[in-house]
Amino acid sequence: MNAAEKSIIVSAPVAEVYERWLCFEEIPKFIKSLGNFQRIDDTHFSFSNVRDGKEERGVIEVIRQIPERTIAWRTIGDSVGLGVVSFEPRSDTATEITLKLRSAFDPSISGQSAEEYLQNFKQLIENRQQR
Repeated sequence: MNAAEKSIIVSAPVAEVYERWLCFEEIPKFIKSLGNFQRIDDTHFSFSNVRDGKEERGVIEVIRQIPERTIAWRTIGDSVGLGVVSFEPRSDTATEITLKLRSAFDPSISGQSAEEYLQNFKQLIENRQQR
């Protein structure tokens, strides 16, 4: 099983960070390998990605939400995986995000990819605040 866990501090209140992560249609802005991200219903989203030059399609199902604390999901399709993102307020204006990813079939799941996703998300949040 491939697994990764990384954390980062974002300069934004926990409510704002949580709400932005819930905007699943924006996930390709910080997880660049995903494309064609579309809402199916309140808990399901279709996506595509390219692996080894071949397009794969799948569905993400949100399986748990605790407001301003945790979002958990699993992928349904060719590559089965699990993800959990947790939000911990560090002050009124800072939030620690911890991202845990697991996959039995996807060798690209790594600490480096999790760290990249978090860095991209941090930029997305903090750049929007500066406008």
